[in-house]
Amino acid sequence: MSNENVFIGGDIINPSNSYVTLYDPKGHVDTLYLNSDNKFLHHFTDFNKGIHSFVHGGKHQSLLLEHSDSIMMHINTNDFDGSLTFNGNGAKKNNYLIKLLSRLENQNSTNNNLYKQEPSDFHETIISEISKNSEDLNLFLKNSPNSDLFVKIALSTIKYHYFTKKELYQHRHFGYNSSINSKKIPSDFYEFRKEIIYNDKDLKDFYPYYNFLFPHINNLSFEQLKADQKICDLESNNLEYTNHKLILIDSLVTNPLIKNNLLKYTVRNFISNSKSIDKSYILYQSYLDKSSNVKDKTYIKNLFKNTQGLQPGHKLPSVEVIDSDNIKSNLNLIFDNTTVLYFWDNASRYHFENSHIKVNTLNDLFPEIDFIAININSMHTNAWKNMLYAKQYSTNNEYRFANPSFAKKRLAINYIKKVLIVDKKGFILNSTADLFDSNFEDVLEDYK
Repeated sequence: MSNENVFIGGDIINPSNSYVTLYDPKGHVDTLYLNSDNKFLHHFTDFNKGIHSFVHGGKHQSLLLEHSDSIMMHINTNDFDGSLTFNGNGAKKNNYLIKLLSRLENQNSTNNNLYKQEPSDFHETIISEISKNSEDLNLFLKNSPNSDLFVKIALSTIKYHYFTKKELYQHRHFGYNSSINSKKIPSDFYEFRKEIIYNDKDLKDFYPYYNFLFPHINNLSFEQLKADQKICDLESNNLEYTNHKLILIDSLVTNPLIKNNLLKYTVRNFISNSKSIDKSYILYQSYLDKSSNVKDKTYIKNLFKNTQGLQPGHKLPSVEVIDSDNIKSNLNLIFDNTTVLYFWDNASRYHFENSHIKVNTLNDLFPEIDFIAININSMHTNAWKNMLYAKQYSTNNEYRFANPSFAKKRLAINYIKKVLIVDKKGFILNSTADLFDSNFEDVLEDYK
Protein backbone atom coordinates (compact mmCIF):
# COMPACT_ATOMS: atom_id res chain seq x y z
CA MET A 1 0.00 0.00 0.00
CA SER A 2 1.42 3.38 -0.95
CA ASN A 3 1.76 5.78 1.96
CA GLU A 4 4.43 8.45 1.66
CA ASN A 5 3.39 9.95 5.03
CA VAL A 6 5.13 7.09 6.85
CA PHE A 7 8.81 7.71 7.45
CA ILE A 8 11.63 6.72 9.74
CA GLY A 9 14.83 8.60 10.50
CA GLY A 10 17.28 9.34 13.22
CA ASP A 11 20.83 10.00 14.29
CA ILE A 12 23.56 7.66 15.47
CA ILE A 13 26.32 8.68 17.86
CA ASN A 14 29.57 6.74 17.44
CA PRO A 15 28.36 4.86 14.34
CA SER A 16 29.97 1.49 13.64
CA ASN A 17 29.61 1.93 9.88
CA SER A 18 27.97 4.24 7.34
CA TYR A 19 24.49 2.75 7.07
CA VAL A 20 21.41 1.24 8.72
CA THR A 21 19.65 -1.80 7.23
CA LEU A 22 15.85 -1.85 7.49
CA TYR A 23 13.67 -4.94 7.02
CA ASP A 24 9.91 -4.66 6.58
CA PRO A 25 7.28 -7.33 7.50
CA LYS A 26 7.31 -8.77 3.97
CA GLY A 27 11.07 -9.20 3.90
CA HIS A 28 11.88 -6.12 1.78
CA VAL A 29 15.31 -4.70 2.60
CA ASP A 30 16.37 -1.04 2.47
CA THR A 31 19.87 0.26 3.10
CA LEU A 32 19.74 3.74 4.65
CA TYR A 33 23.03 5.63 4.43
CA LEU A 34 24.14 8.13 7.06
CA ASN A 35 24.89 11.68 5.96
CA SER A 36 27.86 13.76 7.16
CA ASP A 37 26.03 14.41 10.46
CA ASN A 38 25.45 10.67 10.98
CA LYS A 39 21.72 11.08 10.33
CA PHE A 40 19.40 9.07 8.08
CA LEU A 41 15.86 9.48 6.74
CA HIS A 42 13.61 7.14 4.79
CA HIS A 43 10.14 7.81 3.32
CA PHE A 44 8.12 4.69 2.52
CA THR A 45 6.54 4.51 -0.91
CA ASP A 46 5.38 0.90 -0.54
CA PHE A 47 4.51 0.60 3.13
CA ASN A 48 3.58 -2.59 5.01
CA LYS A 49 2.45 -2.12 8.58
CA GLY A 50 3.82 -4.34 11.31
CA ILE A 51 7.12 -5.13 12.98
CA HIS A 52 10.10 -3.68 11.14
CA SER A 53 13.66 -4.57 12.04
CA PHE A 54 16.76 -2.42 11.75
CA VAL A 55 20.39 -3.39 12.06
CA HIS A 56 23.47 -1.27 12.61
CA GLY A 57 26.96 -2.56 13.34
CA GLY A 58 25.68 -6.05 14.05
CA LYS A 59 23.14 -4.79 16.59
CA HIS A 60 19.47 -5.58 15.97
CA GLN A 61 16.26 -3.94 17.17
CA SER A 62 12.58 -3.98 16.27
CA LEU A 63 9.93 -1.30 16.03
CA LEU A 64 6.24 -1.24 15.22
CA LEU A 65 5.24 0.94 12.29
CA GLU A 66 1.63 1.62 11.34
CA HIS A 67 -0.08 3.97 8.92
CA SER A 68 0.68 7.69 9.54
CA ASP A 69 3.63 6.92 11.84
CA SER A 70 6.59 9.28 11.50
CA ILE A 71 9.33 8.19 13.84
CA MET A 72 12.77 9.62 14.57
CA MET A 73 15.18 7.56 16.66
CA HIS A 74 18.28 8.39 18.64
CA ILE A 75 21.04 5.80 19.20
CA ASN A 76 24.43 5.83 20.87
CA THR A 77 26.30 2.66 19.91
CA ASN A 78 28.24 2.72 23.19
CA ASP A 79 24.96 1.66 24.81
CA PHE A 80 22.80 0.64 21.87
CA ASP A 81 19.73 -0.71 23.67
CA GLY A 82 19.96 1.59 26.69
CA SER A 83 20.26 4.77 24.63
CA LEU A 84 17.61 3.96 22.02
CA THR A 85 14.70 6.41 22.14
CA PHE A 86 11.94 7.35 19.69
CA ASN A 87 10.29 10.69 18.93
CA GLY A 88 7.39 11.64 16.70
CA ASN A 89 4.05 10.07 15.83
CA GLY A 90 4.15 6.44 16.93
CA ALA A 91 7.00 7.04 19.37
CA LYS A 92 5.06 6.37 22.60
CA LYS A 93 4.15 2.80 21.72
CA ASN A 94 7.70 2.01 20.57
CA ASN A 95 9.30 3.55 23.65
CA TYR A 96 6.94 1.43 25.73
CA LEU A 97 7.89 -1.75 23.85
CA ILE A 98 11.62 -1.02 24.13
CA LYS A 99 11.35 -0.39 27.88
CA LEU A 100 9.23 -3.53 28.31
CA LEU A 101 11.75 -5.67 26.45
CA SER A 102 14.63 -4.12 28.40
CA ARG A 103 12.89 -4.72 31.74
CA LEU A 104 12.18 -8.35 30.90
CA GLU A 105 15.74 -8.91 29.67
CA ASN A 106 17.12 -7.41 32.88
CA GLN A 107 15.02 -9.89 34.83
CA ASN A 108 16.85 -12.68 33.02
CA SER A 109 20.17 -11.51 34.43
CA THR A 110 18.91 -10.88 37.98
CA ASN A 111 16.54 -13.83 38.53
CA ASN A 112 19.24 -16.48 38.85
CA ASN A 113 17.34 -18.22 41.66
CA LEU A 114 14.05 -18.40 39.78
CA TYR A 115 14.69 -21.90 38.42
CA LYS A 116 15.65 -23.13 41.89
CA GLN A 117 12.05 -22.71 43.07
CA GLU A 118 9.95 -25.82 43.50
CA PRO A 119 7.58 -26.47 40.55
CA SER A 120 4.40 -25.20 42.24
CA ASP A 121 6.14 -22.03 43.51
CA PHE A 122 7.70 -21.40 40.11
CA HIS A 123 4.32 -21.89 38.45
CA GLU A 124 2.68 -19.32 40.73
CA THR A 125 5.57 -16.87 40.25
CA ILE A 126 5.14 -16.98 36.46
CA ILE A 127 1.37 -16.43 36.71
CA SER A 128 1.97 -13.48 39.05
CA GLU A 129 4.60 -11.91 36.76
CA ILE A 130 2.36 -12.16 33.69
CA SER A 131 -0.47 -10.56 35.67
CA LYS A 132 1.69 -7.67 36.93
CA ASN A 133 3.07 -6.86 33.50
CA SER A 134 -0.39 -7.09 31.93
CA GLU A 135 -1.74 -4.63 34.51
CA ASP A 136 1.09 -2.25 33.68
CA LEU A 137 0.13 -2.49 29.99
CA ASN A 138 -3.49 -1.70 30.82
CA LEU A 139 -2.41 1.42 32.70
CA PHE A 140 -0.41 2.54 29.68
CA LEU A 141 -3.38 1.96 27.38
CA LYS A 142 -5.67 4.07 29.59
CA ASN A 143 -3.44 7.08 29.00
CA SER A 144 -2.34 6.17 25.47
CA PRO A 145 -5.05 4.27 23.55
CA ASN A 146 -3.50 2.19 20.81
CA SER A 147 -4.26 -0.17 17.96
CA ASP A 148 -5.22 -3.82 18.33
CA LEU A 149 -1.91 -4.72 16.67
CA PHE A 150 0.08 -2.89 19.34
CA VAL A 151 -1.89 -4.57 22.14
CA LYS A 152 -1.29 -7.97 20.55
CA ILE A 153 2.46 -7.38 20.23
CA ALA A 154 2.80 -5.98 23.76
CA LEU A 155 0.87 -8.91 25.27
CA SER A 156 2.85 -11.36 23.15
CA THR A 157 6.08 -9.82 24.43
CA ILE A 158 4.98 -10.46 28.02
CA LYS A 159 3.47 -13.90 27.54
CA TYR A 160 6.11 -15.43 25.31
CA HIS A 161 8.85 -14.15 27.63
CA TYR A 162 7.35 -16.06 30.55
CA PHE A 163 6.23 -19.01 28.44
CA THR A 164 9.91 -19.41 27.49
CA LYS A 165 10.81 -19.66 31.17
CA LYS A 166 8.14 -22.34 31.55
CA GLU A 167 9.67 -24.37 28.73
CA LEU A 168 13.16 -24.01 30.18
CA TYR A 169 12.19 -24.81 33.76
CA GLN A 170 12.26 -28.62 33.89
CA HIS A 171 15.76 -29.00 32.52
CA ARG A 172 17.09 -25.98 34.39
CA HIS A 173 15.64 -27.25 37.68
CA PHE A 174 16.10 -31.02 37.42
CA GLY A 175 19.12 -31.08 35.10
CA TYR A 176 19.49 -32.31 31.55
CA ASN A 177 20.70 -35.79 32.37
CA SER A 178 18.41 -36.72 35.23
CA SER A 179 15.06 -38.43 35.25
CA ILE A 180 12.41 -35.79 35.54
CA ASN A 181 9.83 -36.47 38.23
CA SER A 182 6.69 -35.39 36.39
CA LYS A 183 4.60 -35.92 39.52
CA LYS A 184 6.14 -32.76 40.95
CA ILE A 185 4.89 -30.67 38.02
CA PRO A 186 1.44 -29.10 38.59
CA SER A 187 -1.25 -30.50 36.29
CA ASP A 188 -1.88 -27.09 34.73
CA PHE A 189 1.82 -26.22 34.32
CA TYR A 190 1.64 -26.47 30.52
CA GLU A 191 -1.85 -25.05 30.05
CA PHE A 192 -0.25 -22.05 28.34
CA ARG A 193 0.54 -24.26 25.33
CA LYS A 194 -3.11 -23.98 24.32
CA GLU A 195 -2.46 -20.30 23.53
CA ILE A 196 0.43 -20.94 21.15
CA ILE A 197 0.00 -19.90 17.53
CA TYR A 198 2.64 -21.54 15.35
CA ASN A 199 1.97 -19.43 12.28
CA ASP A 200 1.55 -15.92 13.66
CA LYS A 201 2.51 -13.74 10.72
CA ASP A 202 2.39 -10.59 12.88
CA LEU A 203 5.18 -12.00 15.06
CA LYS A 204 7.29 -13.71 12.41
CA ASP A 205 10.15 -11.21 12.84
CA PHE A 206 9.79 -10.76 16.60
CA TYR A 207 12.59 -11.95 18.87
CA PRO A 208 10.46 -13.01 21.91
CA TYR A 209 8.35 -15.24 19.64
CA TYR A 210 11.33 -17.11 18.17
CA ASN A 211 13.05 -17.19 21.54
CA PHE A 212 10.06 -19.19 22.77
CA LEU A 213 9.54 -21.47 19.77
CA PHE A 214 13.03 -23.03 19.93
CA PRO A 215 12.88 -24.38 23.52
CA HIS A 216 9.22 -25.27 22.99
CA ILE A 217 10.05 -27.42 19.95
CA ASN A 218 12.98 -28.88 21.88
CA ASN A 219 10.69 -29.97 24.71
CA LEU A 220 7.99 -31.39 22.44
CA SER A 221 10.57 -33.44 20.61
CA PHE A 222 12.15 -34.72 23.83
CA GLU A 223 8.76 -35.56 25.37
CA GLN A 224 7.61 -37.49 22.30
CA LEU A 225 10.85 -39.47 21.95
CA LYS A 226 10.87 -40.22 25.66
CA ALA A 227 7.25 -41.41 25.52
CA ASP A 228 8.23 -43.75 22.66
CA GLN A 229 11.21 -44.88 24.77
CA LYS A 230 13.62 -43.78 22.04
CA ILE A 231 15.53 -41.33 24.24
CA CYS A 232 16.13 -40.99 27.98
CA ASP A 233 18.67 -38.18 28.42
CA LEU A 234 18.74 -34.93 26.52
CA GLU A 235 21.83 -34.36 24.42
CA SER A 236 21.52 -31.27 22.24
CA ASN A 237 23.48 -32.84 19.38
CA ASN A 238 21.74 -36.20 19.39
CA LEU A 239 20.90 -36.91 15.73
CA GLU A 240 17.53 -38.61 16.33
CA TYR A 241 16.47 -35.83 18.71
CA THR A 242 17.45 -33.05 16.29
CA ASN A 243 15.90 -34.74 13.27
CA HIS A 244 12.68 -35.16 15.23
CA LYS A 245 12.72 -31.39 15.81
CA LEU A 246 12.86 -30.86 12.04
CA ILE A 247 9.92 -33.24 11.62
CA LEU A 248 7.92 -31.38 14.28
CA ILE A 249 8.64 -27.99 12.73
CA ASP A 250 7.59 -29.32 9.34
CA SER A 251 4.31 -30.67 10.74
CA LEU A 252 3.37 -27.81 13.09
CA VAL A 253 4.38 -24.72 11.11
CA THR A 254 2.88 -23.83 7.75
CA ASN A 255 3.97 -20.18 7.41
CA PRO A 256 7.01 -20.52 5.11
CA LEU A 257 8.99 -17.65 6.65
CA ILE A 258 8.61 -18.96 10.20
CA LYS A 259 9.11 -22.60 9.19
CA ASN A 260 12.23 -21.92 7.12
CA ASN A 261 13.83 -19.86 9.88
CA LEU A 262 13.18 -22.52 12.51
CA LEU A 263 14.54 -25.23 10.22
CA LYS A 264 17.63 -23.23 9.27
CA TYR A 265 18.72 -22.33 12.79
CA THR A 266 18.03 -25.83 14.12
CA VAL A 267 20.22 -27.51 11.51
CA ARG A 268 22.83 -24.75 11.69
CA ASN A 269 23.24 -25.34 15.40
CA PHE A 270 23.70 -29.08 14.88
CA ILE A 271 26.19 -28.85 12.03
CA SER A 272 28.22 -26.13 13.76
CA ASN A 273 28.70 -28.30 16.85
CA SER A 274 28.74 -31.80 15.42
CA LYS A 275 31.87 -33.92 15.60
CA SER A 276 30.49 -36.30 12.98
CA ILE A 277 30.37 -35.38 9.30
CA ASP A 278 28.20 -38.45 8.61
CA LYS A 279 25.55 -37.34 11.12
CA SER A 280 25.69 -33.78 9.79
CA TYR A 281 25.11 -35.10 6.27
CA ILE A 282 22.06 -37.13 7.36
CA LEU A 283 20.52 -34.07 9.04
CA TYR A 284 21.46 -31.87 6.08
CA GLN A 285 19.55 -34.19 3.73
CA SER A 286 16.54 -34.19 6.07
CA TYR A 287 16.63 -30.39 6.10
CA LEU A 288 16.72 -30.12 2.31
CA ASP A 289 13.46 -32.09 2.10
CA LYS A 290 11.65 -29.65 4.39
CA SER A 291 12.92 -26.15 3.62
CA SER A 292 11.54 -24.16 0.70
CA ASN A 293 14.04 -21.29 0.91
CA VAL A 294 16.68 -21.57 -1.83
CA LYS A 295 18.97 -18.97 -0.22
CA ASP A 296 18.84 -20.80 3.12
CA LYS A 297 19.62 -24.11 1.44
CA THR A 298 22.69 -22.61 -0.21
CA TYR A 299 23.80 -21.18 3.15
CA ILE A 300 23.44 -24.55 4.92
CA LYS A 301 25.16 -26.34 2.02
CA ASN A 302 28.16 -24.01 2.31
CA LEU A 303 28.15 -24.37 6.11
CA PHE A 304 28.24 -28.15 5.78
CA LYS A 305 31.06 -27.92 3.23
CA ASN A 306 33.10 -25.55 5.40
CA THR A 307 32.68 -27.60 8.56
CA GLN A 308 34.04 -30.61 6.66
CA GLY A 309 37.30 -28.70 6.28
CA LEU A 310 37.37 -27.80 9.99
CA GLN A 311 37.60 -31.34 11.28
CA PRO A 312 40.58 -32.24 13.52
CA GLY A 313 43.69 -32.96 11.47
CA HIS A 314 42.82 -30.50 8.70
CA LYS A 315 44.90 -27.40 8.08
CA LEU A 316 43.19 -24.20 9.23
CA PRO A 317 41.68 -22.48 6.15
CA SER A 318 43.57 -19.55 4.66
CA VAL A 319 42.06 -16.34 6.05
CA GLU A 320 43.61 -12.87 6.22
CA VAL A 321 43.81 -11.05 9.56
CA ILE A 322 45.05 -7.56 10.48
CA ASP A 323 46.97 -6.77 13.67
CA SER A 324 46.94 -3.60 15.77
CA ASP A 325 49.70 -2.10 13.59
CA ASN A 326 47.45 -2.56 10.55
CA ILE A 327 49.68 -5.30 9.12
CA LYS A 328 47.99 -8.11 7.21
CA SER A 329 48.93 -11.75 7.80
CA ASN A 330 47.64 -15.16 6.88
CA LEU A 331 45.98 -16.68 9.92
CA ASN A 332 48.00 -19.86 9.33
CA LEU A 333 51.29 -18.04 9.84
CA ILE A 334 50.83 -16.44 13.27
CA PHE A 335 51.16 -19.52 15.50
CA ASP A 336 54.22 -20.35 17.60
CA ASN A 337 52.53 -22.76 20.00
CA THR A 338 49.30 -24.63 20.47
CA THR A 339 46.79 -21.79 20.17
CA VAL A 340 43.19 -21.04 21.11
CA LEU A 341 41.44 -18.70 18.67
CA TYR A 342 38.48 -16.91 20.23
CA PHE A 343 36.23 -14.30 18.68
CA TRP A 344 34.42 -11.13 19.71
CA ASP A 345 31.82 -8.84 18.26
CA ASN A 346 31.58 -5.10 18.96
CA ALA A 347 27.78 -5.47 19.17
CA SER A 348 28.09 -7.84 22.15
CA ARG A 349 30.05 -5.90 24.77
CA TYR A 350 29.13 -8.34 27.53
CA HIS A 351 30.84 -11.17 25.64
CA PHE A 352 33.73 -8.91 24.60
CA GLU A 353 34.56 -8.17 28.24
CA ASN A 354 33.87 -11.61 29.67
CA SER A 355 35.83 -13.48 27.01
CA HIS A 356 38.90 -11.35 27.70
CA ILE A 357 38.49 -11.80 31.46
CA LYS A 358 38.17 -15.57 31.00
CA VAL A 359 41.24 -15.74 28.76
CA ASN A 360 43.25 -13.68 31.24
CA THR A 361 42.60 -16.45 33.81
CA LEU A 362 43.35 -19.20 31.29
CA ASN A 363 46.67 -17.56 30.39
CA ASP A 364 47.83 -18.10 33.97
CA LEU A 365 46.60 -21.69 34.07
CA PHE A 366 48.01 -22.69 30.66
CA PRO A 367 51.19 -20.68 30.01
CA GLU A 368 52.24 -23.13 27.27
CA ILE A 369 49.11 -22.33 25.23
CA ASP A 370 48.66 -19.05 23.34
CA PHE A 371 45.32 -17.25 23.13
CA ILE A 372 44.51 -15.06 20.12
CA ALA A 373 41.45 -12.81 19.95
CA ILE A 374 39.87 -11.92 16.61
CA ASN A 375 37.27 -9.21 16.09
CA ILE A 376 34.68 -10.39 13.55
CA ASN A 377 33.24 -7.01 12.51
CA SER A 378 33.92 -4.67 9.60
CA MET A 379 35.44 -2.08 11.89
CA HIS A 380 37.86 0.71 11.17
CA THR A 381 41.21 -0.01 12.83
CA ASN A 382 40.91 2.90 15.26
CA ALA A 383 37.38 1.97 16.38
CA TRP A 384 38.49 -1.62 16.98
CA LYS A 385 41.55 -0.58 18.98
CA ASN A 386 39.65 2.05 20.93
CA MET A 387 37.39 -0.66 22.37
CA LEU A 388 40.50 -2.47 23.62
CA TYR A 389 42.09 0.71 24.98
CA ALA A 390 38.87 1.67 26.80
CA LYS A 391 39.15 -1.55 28.84
CA GLN A 392 42.93 -1.25 29.09
CA TYR A 393 43.40 -4.54 27.26
CA SER A 394 46.73 -5.21 25.61
CA THR A 395 46.67 -5.23 21.81
CA ASN A 396 49.15 -8.12 21.72
CA ASN A 397 47.53 -11.21 20.21
CA GLU A 398 44.59 -9.09 19.02
CA TYR A 399 43.52 -9.22 15.38
CA ARG A 400 40.57 -8.43 13.15
CA PHE A 401 39.44 -10.11 9.94
CA ALA A 402 40.44 -8.37 6.71
CA ASN A 403 37.24 -9.69 5.11
CA PRO A 404 34.79 -10.51 7.95
CA SER A 405 31.99 -11.85 5.73
CA PHE A 406 34.28 -14.34 3.96
CA ALA A 407 36.15 -15.31 7.15
CA LYS A 408 33.02 -16.03 9.19
CA LYS A 409 31.66 -18.29 6.46
CA ARG A 410 35.00 -20.05 5.88
CA LEU A 411 35.54 -20.70 9.60
CA ALA A 412 31.84 -21.46 10.23
CA ILE A 413 31.59 -18.84 12.98
CA ASN A 414 27.89 -18.78 13.81
CA TYR A 415 28.20 -18.54 17.58
CA ILE A 416 30.42 -15.96 19.20
CA LYS A 417 31.42 -18.31 22.05
CA LYS A 418 32.95 -20.78 19.61
CA VAL A 419 36.72 -21.29 19.68
CA LEU A 420 39.16 -23.06 17.39
CA ILE A 421 42.15 -24.87 18.87
CA VAL A 422 45.13 -25.43 16.56
CA ASP A 423 48.67 -26.75 16.93
CA LYS A 424 51.76 -24.64 16.22
CA LYS A 425 51.69 -25.63 12.55
CA GLY A 426 48.09 -24.51 12.12
CA PHE A 427 46.50 -27.95 12.07
CA ILE A 428 43.09 -28.11 13.76
CA LEU A 429 42.86 -29.93 17.08
CA ASN A 430 39.29 -28.96 18.00
CA SER A 431 36.63 -26.91 16.18
CA THR A 432 33.59 -27.44 18.42
CA ALA A 433 34.78 -26.17 21.82
CA ASP A 434 32.99 -23.43 23.76
CA LEU A 435 35.02 -20.83 25.69
CA PHE A 436 32.44 -20.74 28.48
CA ASP A 437 31.71 -24.44 28.71
CA SER A 438 32.27 -25.80 32.22
CA ASN A 439 34.57 -28.48 30.73
CA PHE A 440 36.70 -26.10 28.66
CA GLU A 441 39.69 -26.31 31.00
CA ASP A 442 39.54 -30.12 30.78
CA VAL A 443 39.61 -29.78 26.98
CA LEU A 444 42.75 -27.62 27.19
CA GLU A 445 44.43 -30.14 29.48
CA ASP A 446 44.44 -32.59 26.55
CA TYR A 447 46.41 -30.13 24.40
CA LYS A 448 49.06 -28.94 26.85
